[in-house]
Amino acid sequence: MKKLLFVAFFWFALAMPTEASTLQQQIDDAAPGATITVEGEHTGNFIITKPLTLLGEKGAVIHAEGSNPALTIEQTQDVVVRALAFTAKQRAVVVKDAEHIVIKDVRAKDMNIGIQVHRTKHVEIEGAIIEGPEGHYAKKGNGLALFESEDLKIHHNFITNVQDGLYIEEIKGIHVYDNTVSHSRYGTHFMHTDDGLIENNMFEHNVTGLMVMMVDGFEARHNGLRYHHALNGSGMLLYDVKNASISDNQLLENRVGLVMQTCEAIEVEGNYFEVNQTAIEATRIDDASIVRNNTFTGNILTARSDQKGLSLRANTYDDYEGIDVDEDGYGDTSYMAYSSFGQWMVRQPAYQYFVASPSVELLTKLDSQTKVEQQVLVDEKPRIMTQRRETLPRNYRQVIVGGMIVFLIGLLWKRSVRQ
Repeated sequence: MKKLLFVAFFWFALAMPTEASTLQQQIDDAAPGATITVEGEHTGNFIITKPLTLLGEKGAVIHAEGSNPALTIEQTQDVVVRALAFTAKQRAVVVKDAEHIVIKDVRAKDMNIGIQVHRTKHVEIEGAIIEGPEGHYAKKGNGLALFESEDLKIHHNFITNVQDGLYIEEIKGIHVYDNTVSHSRYGTHFMHTDDGLIENNMFEHNVTGLMVMMVDGFEARHNGLRYHHALNGSGMLLYDVKNASISDNQLLENRVGLVMQTCEAIEVEGNYFEVNQTAIEATRIDDASIVRNNTFTGNILTARSDQKGLSLRANTYDDYEGIDVDEDGYGDTSYMAYSSFGQWMVRQPAYQYFVASPSVELLTKLDSQTKVEQQVLVDEKPRIMTQRRETLPRNYRQVIVGGMIVFLIGLLWKRSVRQ
């Protein structure tokens, strides 16, 4: 009898559905538009092909089995995935050939790619926390990888320790806002994506905060780009970009704040360039591009460019030595950001190691006293930097003690003279 019970129990255990098949079975059996509450941990490669909401309870985790994605959403619409954690060797979540997809408050750690989207319309990714594995970024994938899709809203995500925080290629209509990306190669990387808007993001401790390449129509505003110190690092780099607006950003403590290469019709306005090694570097820029109404403080070099030059207008410079006699808010003499050393550094980046050396400072001073035939890097009407003087409260105790010390020193000196 015991033997029969053992055999029956054995076959019953084999017939029990696994954890993975249970969740997939729920997905397969659910009516379109249903909500599935996910509890506990599940291992497998789950697929959604119908309108559905997947809602995780506290502690709900989906582990990918093998190298396939933990969750795939394909050939469907109206899918919501919320409050789930994922682990995967390669990709945590893949979305392809779908519409109206919302991914919110998910977590992915130690995967190669966090969320990957292909050929999908109307996507919102909000509140994701994505952290890549340890190691060099060249061996990692991207936090969010977005391809050939339309109408995307990417906001309030935190991404760190990946190759590119957001890799964006061939997207029509994308709004990237209120994200934080750190310790990666590029914070955000735009490729062949026209008319994108990126605002209110924080990029820090990457190689380059924002990389924009081969784009016609782009706007970056109210972003923070700071602490990009690598040899080839920069806060923001534009390459082969046309018709872009760069406004009201803060570029702080970067090797180069803003790099522009082979660009046309770029407006750089209202930004704060603070404590960068070089604030702006420009090569092969057209005459329609302009840098105006920006503030430059604490930068070693304000700007450097190739011989075609860069148009500077009505910016504020902390090293401007002119005066404003008529008090109209503008200097009475022009500001020259030209630096022969800066020009050399464009061609020989290794020269940056001599920045702030006594010889370079002397050379820069001589530049300011020399009229340059080519009117490169000259702001004809610089704004005057308003300086606020604060009157410090007097420390009377310190004054009294100091006076007593001076009095005693005087007495001792008199005694020594008499003796």
